[in-house]
Amino acid sequence: MATAEVDLSFITQIKESRKKIRDCFKQSHEALRLRESILLSRIDQIEKDYNNKTQEMNSLVEVLNKEMTQTTETLSANKLAETHKQINELTAETGSSIEFEWDNQFETDIEQLGSIKLNSQTKIFPAHSFLPQVKPIIPDYKAKQLPIACGCKNDIHKKVPGELNCPRGIAVLNQTGDIYIADYCNHRVQVFSSNGDYLFMFSEKMNYPAGICISQNKVFVTQCNSHCINKYELEGKLIKSVGIKGDGEVQFYHPGGLDVSDRNSNVYVCDYYNHRVQILTQELKFHSMLGINLFKYPCDVKFTRDRVSVLDYSDPCMFVFNSDHVLTNRLITRGVGKQTNKPLRFDIDIDYNIIMSDYYSHCVYVFNQVGEQIHKFGKEGQGIGEFYYPFGIALDNTGHIIVVCQKNTNCLQFF
Repeated sequence: MATAEVDLSFITQIKESRKKIRDCFKQSHEALRLRESILLSRIDQIEKDYNNKTQEMNSLVEVLNKEMTQTTETLSANKLAETHKQINELTAETGSSIEFEWDNQFETDIEQLGSIKLNSQTKIFPAHSFLPQVKPIIPDYKAKQLPIACGCKNDIHKKVPGELNCPRGIAVLNQTGDIYIADYCNHRVQVFSSNGDYLFMFSEKMNYPAGICISQNKVFVTQCNSHCINKYELEGKLIKSVGIKGDGEVQFYHPGGLDVSDRNSNVYVCDYYNHRVQILTQELKFHSMLGINLFKYPCDVKFTRDRVSVLDYSDPCMFVFNSDHVLTNRLITRGVGKQTNKPLRFDIDIDYNIIMSDYYSHCVYVFNQVGEQIHKFGKEGQGIGEFYYPFGIALDNTGHIIVVCQKNTNCLQFF
């Protein structure tokens, strides 16, 4: 008599397959938890190192202040310079990114689990640090009615250090908060601390400096009447000067505002009377043109992460391009509810809000990224919180708005 047999091998294979899958996920999960523990430990160490460096820097500042108070007359210039150097080195270290190298096996494990891809380009930034040219704090614009501080005075007769004559562009050094101002009619750049105290100035080959920006510890300045662009060290040493009057490549006709791309370090220069923006390399060699047959009088430009914004003085309006220089938007800043008259300079925060000085309306406007006016402050006058032909404007890394006026008694105001 035949006997019926049941083949259990298939069921056994299924059970073994399930076990293998569970074991695989268990091992991957354990590997991920181990990596998580390692990363958290590394981040804790980074924060600890950052705090230690910050304390060390604060200690140096306290020592410096104490020595300056006690021995102002006898403190040697060399000792003072050395202390400043140590502070700047520590500041640069705490503001720099820390890059991790990831091993190939961990990258493979992550990809097999269908999660994010991590590679050697992945960067983690310590707490309180920030990327260059990105304003990490969005100000409370409704509170910007009266200044928290006022700086230098308007000097129309002589070149007194710390006083300005028709200031135009403003640039803020992210690492220290130092403020670089294009002192137009004094033919120089003046540098102030983050609270408005005069530090130093430089004037080599200056002829009506109009626009200014800082990138990779280099200062770029447009010379309006020399129709050129100058590149300086932070302390004012001239590195290079390019440009002559004309309409060709690396030729300009009253260049104004400028900015440097945080993607490829190209320099964007508003070529005012040539009705275009010229794009140069970091070495100030010709790269390309932007806005041919589009702009009338471009006066300022900002490169913010993935877009280029160009302010046109004549309409007035703002043209917005993506990183490939394709026009994506045109924001009208004049009309119903938008009463700008002659805006000349602007800055952009991390949410793409536009902070704009209006020369003839004697005020500051704030628009969101679609061009809707969300705030306005200031009025004509020379008192606290008033403007008389406001020109340069910038956001610092603490969310303060810095404004300089062409003819105001209080040239430099912080909001």
